[in-house]
Formats: sequence, structure tokens, C-alpha cells
Amino acid sequence: MRKYFIHNGEAENGPFDTEQLKTMQIKSETPIWYEGIQNWTIAGNVEELKSIIVSTSTPPKFEKFSQQNINPPVFPKPNYGNNQNFEPEKSKTLRNALIGVGVLILVFVGLAISSNNSQPTYNENSDFIGVDTAEVAIDYEKDRINEELTIKNRNYRNNIEQYVGASTNRYSYNELGGISNLDIIVTNNTEYLLDEVNVNVDYIKDNGGIYKSEIVTIYNIPAKQDKSASAPESDRGTSVEAKIQTISSKKLHICYDNTFAPKAGEIDPYFCKQ
Repeated sequence: MRKYFIHNGEAENGPFDTEQLKTMQIKSETPIWYEGIQNWTIAGNVEELKSIIVSTSTPPKFEKFSQQNINPPVFPKPNYGNNQNFEPEKSKTLRNALIGVGVLILVFVGLAISSNNSQPTYNENSDFIGVDTAEVAIDYEKDRINEELTIKNRNYRNNIEQYVGASTNRYSYNELGGISNLDIIVTNNTEYLLDEVNVNVDYIKDNGGIYKSEIVTIYNIPAKQDKSASAPESDRGTSVEAKIQTISSKKLHICYDNTFAPKAGEIDPYFCKQ
């Protein structure tokens, strides 16, 4: 059995069979669609529905020919009562259609302008900031914040030795030579977690020469905090010197090595993506 959709000028309803449409008292002007036709039509054009269409026409009041008005008869406005869902409002439908077409044109034009003039924005942490042509002020603020973040993090990387340092505790030593109870402390004054810091530890003899060197690795040093690790003991030496050798941090995008000599003119030589 064929199923029909009807439209009240604002929304479509259905599907309904002919028996259901009969109870709705559809009119000849009621917009209708069913599978097999490309566009909407009206119920009066569907042969199967002509028998259930409710007539809205009434004859004019009869008057003598000598008194008839030469103007065309005025047909009364159909009375739909409270059945608002199925009232055919042709003018309203046309108006809504025109408004819809206008909105679609504006949307397509806006998308075309956006795709031609705007590019996605990312910060150095690879976070998508995005493009919103409807919120120019917000976009500008995001760009400003992104630029400030890039400058701040570049300053950290280029001056990392000012923000990350190595020191020792009050270790024990023998005047005749020997270091024990030695801890290496790394201080992180950046705003980012440091994943790994390698510290070079020199054991200094009484005459000033280096007896031996060791590497102490400290992992996961929180932002704005210190973290320590034990260093090997030595049977010689009366003092020690600790110096940062390498620093790596995914959050700060840094791969620092104090043996690496940056090329002249590089603005961010220790930047890396891990």
C-alpha cells in the first residue's frame, strides 16, 4: 500500500496510508509526496486521493441578476479549527523556502571565504587552536596567546642553564681521599616536567686534578621542584663538581646537550619533537 507524507508549511509528517489521510480531512491544496515522484505535489493531483479530499468550496449567496455584484465571488477562508498541523499556508511556505535558500547561500559564501582566507592554527605543543570566522576577536586572542607561549618556551630552551641546575648535598670525604654519602640534586625552575637529566660528576683530587667522572641520571623532575639521586662513592678525591650534561623534556620540546655547539644564527637550536 502506498504511503504518503504531507507538509503543513513548516514541517513534514508521515508516512500515512489513505485511511489515515481520510481521517485528517486533507484538502486539495495540501502539499503531499510519495515514493515514485521527484518533487512535492498537492493532494488534488493524486488520483488515488481525490475521493477522500474534503472540499473547501461553497457557492456564493444567490442574488437576483439585477443586484449581483460585478466583482468575482469571495470564497470564505477555510476553517481548520485547532488542526494547525495540516493547514496549507502557501504564502508562508513560499516565504520559508525563500528564507531557507537565502540562509544556504550565506552559509556557502561564508565557507568559501573561510576556506580561501583562513588556515588552521597550531601552537608549538601541536594543540589545534582552529579557525572561527564568526569569532574574529577570539581568534586574535588565541593567536596572541600562542605567540606568547612560543616566545616563553623558546626563552626557556635558549637559557636552560639559568633554569635547570645541579648541586650536591653535604657529602662525607676523607682528608686523605675518599667521597661517600654523595647525592646529586637537580633543580627545575621551569613550568614543565623534565623527563630526563644527566649530570656529569667530577671527583676532584687534593691537587686539583680530576680523579674520575661519573654520570648520574635523574628522571621525571616536576616543574618548580627539586629531585635528587645517589652518586657512586670514590676511594679518592676530596671534593666533587656537578654539571648538567643533557636535558630532555617532551613538554618543553627540548633536547639539550652541553657538548653541542649551536650554529650561528639559530634562534631555537635545542628545540626538538620527541
